[in-house]
Amino acid sequence: MYEDFYRMKHTPFSRNVPPEDLYESAAMADCLGRLSYVADRQLFAVVTADAGCGKSTLIRRFSASLPKEKYIFLYLSDSKLTPRWFYKGLPFSSKLQI
Repeated sequence: MYEDFYRMKHTPFSRNVPPEDLYESAAMADCLGRLSYVADRQLFAVVTADAGCGKSTLIRRFSASLPKEKYIFLYLSDSKLTPRWFYKGLPFSSKLQI
């Protein structure tokens, strides 16, 4: 309704905003740089922050920037996940190198 009136491309405050349209704050740019460092060196990263700080938005933005032919991206959103259950749940295959 108001999208047409205000000539908006997308509904505001929705979760499916295209990653290239997201606002990149200084904190987000710093975190994206750190995640790129981790990905380039095939390391493991954990992103933590208070609820509503933009963790999922950051992860969506980062995953969209990765070349799909080079990276396998795994996103787990579970605050009660232990390392033991994480490794137990990984889908190991002959193509996956850890």
